[in-house]
Amino acid sequence: MKVEKHHTGQEALRSLTARLIDLMQVKTERRFNLALSGGETAKQMYALWTEEYREAINWGRLHFYWVDERCVAPDSPDSNYGHANSLLFEPLNIAPNHIHRIQGENNPEEEAIRYAAEVNGLVAERNGQPHFDCIILGVGGDLHTASIFPHTMPLLTDSRSYATAAHPESGQIRVTMTGPVILNDTPLLVPVIGKGKASVIEALENPDFEKNPTPAVYVLSKATDAILYTENI
Repeated sequence: MKVEKHHTGQEALRSLTARLIDLMQVKTERRFNLALSGGETAKQMYALWTEEYREAINWGRLHFYWVDERCVAPDSPDSNYGHANSLLFEPLNIAPNHIHRIQGENNPEEEAIRYAAEVNGLVAERNGQPHFDCIILGVGGDLHTASIFPHTMPLLTDSRSYATAAHPESGQIRVTMTGPVILNDTPLLVPVIGKGKASVIEALENPDFEKNPTPAVYVLSKATDAILYTENI
């Protein structure tokens, strides 16, 4: 894993975007399958992309998927898709058939199965699992990643592509990508920015799962190609 520290969160997100552009240039096939996470950092990233990268990225090549989604309607303020739609897809006129959302309004268990089947039908397989061209992965204050929380560690090795998990405090149900898909030799771009993330950054800079058995530490300790983008706090 590589760690990049930047003076500001915006600089970190610009560096992440430069890496995404590089990955797109390396892939000769037109279609580029990108999995997105939600959260405050994602909102900042979408705003940056629409403001500074409207012409710099070939948006028509990208197909968008989700790492995880809250089980809510797409117009809910809790919807990861909803934020991406209003801040990124609509401003950039992304074609609807390039947006592959988790349908959070559906029965969660059934949706995890449906979405896994959709992804498996559209994304190339490697090692028996979908292989995305890039995953942008968020990390929470409790060192959860995707919607794999410290109390749902078995999802890190679950053989399914997508499964369900409950938030430890709110009990809200999520549909989440599992560890074997995240760790399927896919480039992981991991932005961890914000004044409240100092302890998270410290835990991830030298990930040691034996000392810190949490989902994000597990993922970054095992990833074959991961870059952690942080800011000086």
